[in-house]
Amino acid sequence: MLIVSTGDQHGLVLAVLAIVAFVLFHKSNHRFAFHFDIVILAACAGITFAFSSNSVVTQFEYMFDLAVSALVGGCALYALQKGQKYIVYGYLIHAIWDLLHHNFFHIATTKTPYWYPTFCMVYDFFVAFYYFSKK
Repeated sequence: MLIVSTGDQHGLVLAVLAIVAFVLFHKSNHRFAFHFDIVILAACAGITFAFSSNSVVTQFEYMFDLAVSALVGGCALYALQKGQKYIVYGYLIHAIWDLLHHNFFHIATTKTPYWYPTFCMVYDFFVAFYYFSKK
């Protein structure tokens, strides 16, 4: 039996709501939605850095989080010029970062809100899959 924490339940509910909004947004104005997704990806880069800066982490973990933040931000910038391939890369990188920061695995010590890793991981994988399937 799979035991899902309250944080995971809240994260899943928020992810489903965000995915519904994503789909509706893309149905109404795909071009604008694509650029909005790039802005969200750039915000993910900043949030990654902010969580790490706000936590007491090892030097290695801080540098890792900084590198992930730079990669995700770089993917957002490249997506503006080069298109959706880089948005897929950025969302996948951030989804993996979220997975590593989930409390279930006890790998990373960067502090995030209890619901955030599940919410963001599910949403990021969905967005990456959406754009990957649009190729």
